[in-house]
Amino acid sequence: MSSRTLPSENRAEALLDDTQYDSAISRPRYVVLQSLVGIMLAYQLLSGGELLASQVTSDVMVGGLAAMVLCLLLVPLSILQASWFSGALIGIDTLFVTATIYLSGNARSDLYLSYFLLMLIAASVRRLSHVIAFSLLLCAGYGFTLYQGVVQTGSLTVGHLLGVPVLLVMATFYGLALQTIGVERQQKSFLMESIETLKETEQALQASRDQLEARIKALKGDLSRANEHVRQEQQERQALEKQLLEAQKMEAIGRVAGGIASELNHLVSVIGRQTGVVLSSLKAGDPLYRPVDDIFRSGGQAAALTAQLSGLGLHDGHFRQVLSVKAVLEEIRGVIRGLLPASIELDLVIDHAPMDVEVDREGLEQILLHLAVNAREAMPQGGRLRIEAKPLSSGYETVSVSGKGGHQSKVLIQVSDTGSGMSLEIQSHMFEPFFSTKEMNVGLGLTAVYGIVKQSAGQVDVVSQPGQGTVVRVVLPRAPQGRPLAPSLQPQVSAKGQETVLLVDVNEIDRKLALSTLLRHRYQVLEASSSVEALLLTQQHPGAVHVTVSDLMMPEIGGRDLATRLLAQHPLMKPLFVSGYDDEAMVSHRLNPKYLLRRPYRQTGLVEKVRELLDA
Repeated sequence: MSSRTLPSENRAEALLDDTQYDSAISRPRYVVLQSLVGIMLAYQLLSGGELLASQVTSDVMVGGLAAMVLCLLLVPLSILQASWFSGALIGIDTLFVTATIYLSGNARSDLYLSYFLLMLIAASVRRLSHVIAFSLLLCAGYGFTLYQGVVQTGSLTVGHLLGVPVLLVMATFYGLALQTIGVERQQKSFLMESIETLKETEQALQASRDQLEARIKALKGDLSRANEHVRQEQQERQALEKQLLEAQKMEAIGRVAGGIASELNHLVSVIGRQTGVVLSSLKAGDPLYRPVDDIFRSGGQAAALTAQLSGLGLHDGHFRQVLSVKAVLEEIRGVIRGLLPASIELDLVIDHAPMDVEVDREGLEQILLHLAVNAREAMPQGGRLRIEAKPLSSGYETVSVSGKGGHQSKVLIQVSDTGSGMSLEIQSHMFEPFFSTKEMNVGLGLTAVYGIVKQSAGQVDVVSQPGQGTVVRVVLPRAPQGRPLAPSLQPQVSAKGQETVLLVDVNEIDRKLALSTLLRHRYQVLEASSSVEALLLTQQHPGAVHVTVSDLMMPEIGGRDLATRLLAQHPLMKPLFVSGYDDEAMVSHRLNPKYLLRRPYRQTGLVEKVRELLDA
């Protein structure tokens, strides 16, 4: 690009220098030449003897010639250097010369012929030196013709003598004007070339600028993607660190809870056995009977709490089985709906793609029920609970609760509510045992959820803001292909007819888990949350009650008293008592271990015990 523009720039600079030099001396040239023309023509007009014009006309023409010289002195330089000015000046002088020759009485064909030949020469030849040379030759020819005329006439006039100088001056004038015009044309040509070169240069610069902008845009895009990648990596690292700290904290809490549960279990067993011994030696009317019985009941509550703590580690790996998330959700839909009031809308969205996971079925149902109850507590005025299940692609990266990330096919279970939401402070403690607030009553529920997900090599995270609801995402690894699905029920422990089970449990989650299991095994179930409600249900139930499953220790009416009252209505009924006490403590209270189900228990143990009582 520089090799193309530099020569043009050099030529333009040289041309501008010449033009400035010509401009500096063009005014004196014009003035001198115009003065000579004016002097000769004025002399012709003033001294001629055969003037055809009046004296006034001659004076006016002389004044016009003087005015032209004065104009050349005063006219601005910009007008003097204009291309049209030289042509206009030559045209005016030509008129003056022609008029002077005519009015002076010297109009002859030879003079006019010479004059117009001079104009043709000036128009044809571009250089001033050539114009003067040809003009001298023309003047020599005119002088020869003039000489012959003088020889023939024998007389010499002023007009004869002035013809040659006028021709020479006009020839110089024409040459100068044409040279100026030529220089201006050449300058214009150079300027046009420079303009074209500048346009090409501008186009090249524009193309270069477009290329540079494209490269800058691409670099900005690369930088933005790199920044986004770095930001994602930072977020993933922070999430990994957070999950690792959470896992370490929960592991420590689990160890402490396990140790406490072991110690409490030993103490509770001692309380159960010793109160049984004391109560067996006291009569019902004895003043000590009621206090000792209260101790026994309090021990039963402690035993239930100990069972809950022990149950946090119940879902070990050997209970896993391959399940279809879709099938589990469809089977438990009615149970979840029963947890919610009419003011809360339940929306269940299940993808049709295969979603097989290797997990404990009881643990998966606990996760769903705990999250549903937690969402319900966050929507006291009603709202919407949405449960979604869908597979995630193999490229979806997660960080499990054990702190290990990986790329593996996953199944997402997402529980969303439109409730009050949670602050970051609450979210940081929500999985801890017995943590609760006014807005939510967590207890051990979410702690159990965390433990189940951890033992299933999954991930659980929470997104929530105050006033904007909560989203809980549970991600579980998909089961390897080719693994057969576990059956949803066990035929050997299923109902063999229209067998009715009365289920009484104050703990809502435990009751709903047992309800789901019994319904899946085709039992008819009467569900009650208290002994009083159980009595009302049995009075309204037209059929028989074959088995009653109830806590041994319940408010208002205990399990044994409830069973005694129900046996009066249903003599063939078999009672099954659930307690945290061990068999030795129950024997001290004169209870047959055959009718006992010790906490913590699995749902398979419940249906097996029910089937055993029914078949006895």
